[in-house]
Amino acid sequence: MILNRYLIREIASPLGTITIILVMIFMSYNAARYTTAAAAGLMPASTVFYLTLLKSLIAIEVLLPVALYLSVVMGIGRMYSDNEIVAIHSLGISEVQLLHRVFWFFLVIALLVAGLSLVVRPWAYQESFLLRAQAKAEFNLDKLESGQFYSAEKSGTVIYVNSINRAEHRLEQVYFYQIIDGRVLVIQAEEAWQPVTDPFAPPVLRFRNGAGYHIDQLGTLDVSMNFKDLSILLKGDDDRLYHYKSKAADTLALFGSDRPNDLAELQWRFTTPATAMLLGILAVPLCRTSPRSSRYSKAIIAAFIYAIFYTLSVMAKNWVEQGVVGVIPGLWWPNALLALLILLLMLPKPKTSRQ
Repeated sequence: MILNRYLIREIASPLGTITIILVMIFMSYNAARYTTAAAAGLMPASTVFYLTLLKSLIAIEVLLPVALYLSVVMGIGRMYSDNEIVAIHSLGISEVQLLHRVFWFFLVIALLVAGLSLVVRPWAYQESFLLRAQAKAEFNLDKLESGQFYSAEKSGTVIYVNSINRAEHRLEQVYFYQIIDGRVLVIQAEEAWQPVTDPFAPPVLRFRNGAGYHIDQLGTLDVSMNFKDLSILLKGDDDRLYHYKSKAADTLALFGSDRPNDLAELQWRFTTPATAMLLGILAVPLCRTSPRSSRYSKAIIAAFIYAIFYTLSVMAKNWVEQGVVGVIPGLWWPNALLALLILLLMLPKPKTSRQ
């Protein structure tokens, strides 16, 4: 029991530190991203913290297995470099028995990842989609400044406002430009505003007293018009926020679906805890080093192996989503390769005879 607690402590200590560092880096990246959007008036500032927190909850299911993997490499690697593993082996405890003593800790982490993947992930995605839909519906006029161009690169939208009537929430002398399906929409109007609509439907922008031009870049079907009142949907890449998303679907609802996206999402949720378990097991034989060598000598190899595995996992998920690969092998073949690597590393080395 003393040895078990010692082994788990050597792994758990760096696990907590590495997890916190990875989460903080991820949160900083998303906070900067959403803060930029809030400063540009694309979302209220009050949603930045909540969206960052939700994205971090989603990311932990991937960051935690990585942290466990690196923690085992660092913890057991230190024990190899300090001859502690040699002393443990001298007590008659083999590598397989050593792995058995930390297996239950790996199982606890895998169950935690399963909870994050099966329950927290769909809830966090649902909340983030709804929050972003609400933020898009609430066109934040208070953040716009007159005399400046505002652009949304993904949706190909540019808007210029000469002046703003903040009392009535109206934009005055507006220039609007958007590309939709190869057609360019250009609108110049005396004023524009966003009427209140369903917060989960695509937002509407309404123009008054102006001219509009619909330019067909792929043909000659150009249209020009003068109008007193014109309403358009703010379409673009963000339209996907209002559609069914497999990522936000309840896990039980994904069972029985034959849609490729649903199959890929369901298998992703079940492969993540298996990945956590396999990465933890793989790290034990992977961190073998000779005595007095650096405890981080296998870190580069471990990082290289994980980079290949993660790339294969993303590739497998894309193939299932595109219908290239079916349920079998689905997303499981990268994990199968990981299990095969573990078996190869755990095979006893052949004894060389001396002459």
